Amino acid sequence: MGAYEGRHALIFAAAPETEYGYIRAFLAAHPDALIACADGGLRHARALGLHPDFMISDCDSLPEVEGTEIIRLKPEKDDTDTQGCLREVFRRGCTEATLVCATGGRIDHELANLSLLEEAHDMGGRLTVLDRQNRIVLHEGGSQKFIMPPEYQYFSIVPLDAQLRGVTIEHAKYPLRDAVVTRAGMISISNEAAAGQTFTVTIAQGRAMVIFSRDQRAAL
Repeated sequence: MGAYEGRHALIFAAAPETEYGYIRAFLAAHPDALIACADGGLRHARALGLHPDFMISDCDSLPEVEGTEIIRLKPEKDDTDTQGCLREVFRRGCTEATLVCATGGRIDHELANLSLLEEAHDMGGRLTVLDRQNRIVLHEGGSQKFIMPPEYQYFSIVPLDAQLRGVTIEHAKYPLRDAVVTRAGMISISNEAAAGQTFTVTIAQGRAMVIFSRDQRAAL
């Protein structure tokens, strides 16, 4: 049994962030979450008064480290600190993680962070990327049911593969039936469902991101 068996990991990346209301809401709902920091993500954890259970760092964003468990990396490496952090908490027994402070900075870092949705799935876990306007999860194919969170206005299906086949959306404002969805000319953006409504997304072939979003004026 891993040291973190059964715990939900909250992973702090190092993207710019000053609005922490959505993270406080997450912590209120998950008071026993394991706190993990990827390098400069420590700044955000400290801003919330949190002491990390786990930290992984090459010290290129922040020269300091803090945590009950610390892994130091060399700056010259293939993987990002956030990728390494996700892998380590999963290796230690977590099967679910939420990644925050991972968007809104460098676009290459943001895209790399979103790609971790697939890596988490391939490691046997589940990742949610969360920011003040969006909640992003993976649709790994097949039929999946979702409940529309009341704090969001829209949901979108964004392909990770070049083409999704057999896309069916049921019980939403804009249904879809056995469609092909491609990255060019996506027809699955800004759908809606009532708060608390269960809707179904079926993808016969391909993987996608399911993005719950709200306009900035409605963000926390």
